[in-house]
Amino acid sequence: MTADVMADLADGPWAERVGDLESSAAVIEELRALATTEMAVETVGALLASEAEPLPWEVGEALAEVLLEHWHSVVWVWNNARDRRTRKASLPGADLVGLSVIEGAATLLFGEVKSSSDASAPPNVVYGRSGLIQQLERLTDKNADHWTLIKWLRARCSTQEHRELYKAAASRYVQSQGRDIRLVGCLIRDTSPNERDVSVRGVALARTVVEPMKALLTAWYLPVTMASWPAHVGLENSA
Repeated sequence: MTADVMADLADGPWAERVGDLESSAAVIEELRALATTEMAVETVGALLASEAEPLPWEVGEALAEVLLEHWHSVVWVWNNARDRRTRKASLPGADLVGLSVIEGAATLLFGEVKSSSDASAPPNVVYGRSGLIQQLERLTDKNADHWTLIKWLRARCSTQEHRELYKAAASRYVQSQGRDIRLVGCLIRDTSPNERDVSVRGVALARTVVEPMKALLTAWYLPVTMASWPAHVGLENSA
């Protein structure tokens, strides 16, 4: 990923995804219109200033969504940032819930994202019960969280296009007895590229993925440090 691509992402889809800027702008405009006194204006200003800077892992998740949308034909019907109830909430459930649309065919997509600056290859976030691979392995089981994720997705299909894609994907899921889904694991790094980051544990994941289920395990390497990702996106000026 070159510096030019980084700049393009920061100027558009990456920042939009992290901060849900379009939705936030509408709320800000509405609140400012309601502030008809000096005290009300101060209240709105204090409210906007209270928004916490996104954490590096949040920025990593947002980048994964942008890259999957642009490079792997994934459709997101909702921005998870809207579901947070506290400023630094880590929402339960799968990190990624969307629709994979390839050559017009829609499939339910569930996935996980891990961000790491660990120098080890693979990094620690790939291993263990809370690691990337075991989280994906749990998603291969239709009796795990599929029902909750499907309900979540359906409730957020607000356009006719999204509803039609959802119906097609849900039909494939039902007809295949819960096997026709796409799993995606994304590792976001600020280290030098190393195929061992995903190849070692990817072998274990492959043993649990049986057709028609498909899995994509990918790693993306950024030329800026993980600690600087929030500043790079530049959301401190979004309000």
